[in-house]
Amino acid sequence: MNADNIIDFVTALWLGFIGACIGSFLNVVAYRLPRGMSVVWQPSHCPKCNHPIRARDNIPILGWLWLGGKCRDCKATISPRYAVVEGVMGLVFFTLAYFELLRGSPVSELTGAMDVVWDPQWKAIGLYAYHCLLASILMAILLMRMDKSISLRKFILGAFMVVFLWPLAWFLSRIN
Repeated sequence: MNADNIIDFVTALWLGFIGACIGSFLNVVAYRLPRGMSVVWQPSHCPKCNHPIRARDNIPILGWLWLGGKCRDCKATISPRYAVVEGVMGLVFFTLAYFELLRGSPVSELTGAMDVVWDPQWKAIGLYAYHCLLASILMAILLMRMDKSISLRKFILGAFMVVFLWPLAWFLSRIN
């Protein structure tokens, strides 16, 4: 494996970790928004005992594994869904980074982390960020639907807007 391939892999891994962090935030969004709670001002806490989650326990996936799926303080079970969502979003960000950003983008002829990420090709990075944002919004909508905190009609409407109307509006704004 040559140095460029290692840099590509590590860069994709780093972006995957960012995706896992965003997955952790999406868990918070899906839990708190329907309850009218702030997603910004309140630190992460156990929903059972309200004890704040320590920084070392709030590392995506690993925190859940270290704690054995239980709160450090009250030992209440923490749903594996938290780690699964973090893992899925990490995998989505990693896969998009590796195959879309580092192996060839429709908006750039350059490939590889050194040419696209570390010497920023903003069109390619913007398209990657856009796709990550779409995936994140869809995940948040899906999580809220799984919790039955939004109706099936709102779920379908939200997914339709994210998957079809928003990209269409973006595309139409580019051709004018």
